[in-house]
Amino acid sequence: MRQIYPRFFTVSLSVILLLSINTQKGFAQTCPGGQPQGGTAYDTTIAFPAGVTLTDVKFPQFNPTNGMVTCVRLCVTITGVVDTLAMQNFAASGQTGTFTYNRKDTMKGPGLVTPLSNNANQTYGPYGLSPYDGVPGSGGDFFGFADSTILTAQLCRTLTDSATIAEFYGTDSVTYNYNIDVSTSASITGGSSSTLVLTSAFVNFHFEYCTCPALVLPLNINAFNANKLTNNKVELKWTGLDDPYANYHYEPEMSRDGAKFFTIGSLPKNAMTESYNMLYTTNGQTGAWFFRIKQVYSNGYARYSNIQYVDMENSGSPKFSLYPNPSQGIVGIKFDNSSAGHYEIQIYNSQGQIIVNKAIVVGGSSYVQIGVLKGGNYWLRLTNKQSLESCVNQLIIK
Repeated sequence: MRQIYPRFFTVSLSVILLLSINTQKGFAQTCPGGQPQGGTAYDTTIAFPAGVTLTDVKFPQFNPTNGMVTCVRLCVTITGVVDTLAMQNFAASGQTGTFTYNRKDTMKGPGLVTPLSNNANQTYGPYGLSPYDGVPGSGGDFFGFADSTILTAQLCRTLTDSATIAEFYGTDSVTYNYNIDVSTSASITGGSSSTLVLTSAFVNFHFEYCTCPALVLPLNINAFNANKLTNNKVELKWTGLDDPYANYHYEPEMSRDGAKFFTIGSLPKNAMTESYNMLYTTNGQTGAWFFRIKQVYSNGYARYSNIQYVDMENSGSPKFSLYPNPSQGIVGIKFDNSSAGHYEIQIYNSQGQIIVNKAIVVGGSSYVQIGVLKGGNYWLRLTNKQSLESCVNQLIIK
């Protein structure tokens, strides 16, 4: 029996948005002042190479000057298509033909603490084939069809965790990893025969931000950060870019659940320095703490900053910075408050290709030189091998 299995996998991604790697806990946000929610979407198409496919896909972060994100929606629609299936029986007796399709899709990345995944194993047939009639490609001894959709699956997830959503703000990108593993086989029992299988696979991503309009955000607040100083103390810092003619003040707010916020202080407008900071003591309480800045005008109108998250317990998330960045070619990592352990480093070029993949051992706060790169824009991903938590930073080589 003669069997031929040419397999071609043409996979396209139609993507409408994004997310960020995070295992922190929080709660949903709503638009301040009862403002109606809107949405933001992006479209990207990517062609994958043939066979087992593993690739990283990059998406833009949400610019906080454009508004506030209250949720992120992600839907993945998976379609498997048989472009051509042909079975020809050359035996003098009747035979039976079958066709199997096996596929596994896995998506990992921002907001997906549990990866999106799909498994499909389908068998088609058996198809009865009569004895060979001397004319190949037709008659009862031949079976074939084309352009048949044999697999459709949809996986959806909506992210409303305020701590996770906070990771989506910025002007850079976040990275997702999508893995497609497809295999097919066809067979005819007994006798002399041939089979031809041509398949393609398509994946559609629908990503969407739920947003509040920028109208409700304090446009003059810049670079708001909540930094953990000790296990008992948090520093809130922001820049005002203040309007000298408007009458308003700032009220930092705190929440333990990411939903209900309470005022923890009041700072008057300071149009001279435009720099603000405040220390907050947690009194030994551990767990999640959420902070935001409320800008209150004399007429009672209020605007809110985005929410910052602080974990008052030790975290396995790797914290690092690239130094120097931009660089003349040297790639170095400065670890900040990272626990000792084993880490994996991957560096991607602007085409999404992995050009560096190596393992390192970190002994806490330290500096590690990775190597030298040619000029260009790169992304460096650092993964804690024990917790599997990752961080991604952009690297610019002049």
